[in-house]
Amino acid sequence: MLDCIFCKIVAGEIPSVKVWEDEDFIAIFDIFPNCKGQTLVISKQHFDSDVFNIDDDHYVKYLLAVKKVVALLKK
Repeated sequence: MLDCIFCKIVAGEIPSVKVWEDEDFIAIFDIFPNCKGQTLVISKQHFDSDVFNIDDDHYVKYLLAVKKVVALLKK
């Protein structure tokens, strides 16, 4: 296990309020939101924090997951 706060959230080692989940990502409410309902979409696979280092296939899956979460939150 990496010493990564997001990996620990995915593993359930750190409590969170889960909004949505699929096999590749989870969405949780931010504990220090700048606005009501601020949500983080986190990959279940560890990646460097630089989004431009993610391979294109995973990046597309991530954006599609974000789109699903936004639609859910708008309801």
